[in-house]
Amino acid sequence: MKKWRLERGLSAAAVGRKIGCTRLSVDRYEGGRMPKQPYLDRIVVMTDGAVTGSDWLGKEAADVVAKRQASA
Repeated sequence: MKKWRLERGLSAAAVGRKIGCTRLSVDRYEGGRMPKQPYLDRIVVMTDGAVTGSDWLGKEAADVVAKRQASA
């Protein structure tokens, strides 16, 4: 999402206003936290499908694998 935002010259605060959340939430989403469903829906619509839930699911899956490998 950060790449999409920067390509359009938008601040995290501007994106937050567009989807109805705070700049801090946008920062967290860009850091890998999965948005709750209403925000995810708004993100998908705002980006015309360029950013989807799979962007976060891929990150979450990678984190699970890394944690598992570290504990082995």
